[in-house]
Amino acid sequence: MASPLIDLEQRIALTRPGDTVRGLSFAAVLHLTRTHLGRDTAERLLAPLMQRNPVDFFSYPAVDFLRLLSFAAEALQPEFGTHDAALRACGGAICGTFLESTVGQTLLRLTLGSDPKRIYSNAPISYATAVSYGQREYQALGDKRVRLLFRDDLLPVQVHEGILGGALTALQRQGQVRGTELCLGESEYLIEWS
Repeated sequence: MASPLIDLEQRIALTRPGDTVRGLSFAAVLHLTRTHLGRDTAERLLAPLMQRNPVDFFSYPAVDFLRLLSFAAEALQPEFGTHDAALRACGGAICGTFLESTVGQTLLRLTLGSDPKRIYSNAPISYATAVSYGQREYQALGDKRVRLLFRDDLLPVQVHEGILGGALTALQRQGQVRGTELCLGESEYLIEWS
């Protein structure tokens, strides 16, 4: 695996000028940082990227989000033990913040207590509302197992593992998410639950 700085540079090289991420994802990572490291650290991470706090449903450059993720994971690494665990925590925070939103609450009401396949089958649409880039495909592999394939994606696998695992937590299900980077920008996720 490439060093975090090299990985960031490679992911930034994949971006196109119109690639965007909703402010909700920025806000989630900043909230996680603020909770664990304090307000000053969160503001210090945001300062080189934008003048004001992001607005949840506004779109911001994906390059800035990649930088924020990189800065946050490095700062949070001592709290979570490893860089990968810090990235997963950022993903979990993004999922939690999305599920607390009006759109997320609606999605949860439709799926809570039911088959997690319902929430994962909506992942391609949910991601399309959160970012302007990439394609995602859903495939059911059995009663308690699904596969998601991401193409032309910019985020590290660990962030998506955190997001997708956060959905299992919200549905109060035990399970696991195993992400595999097939190549830079393409990954797959096997999600299983009991």
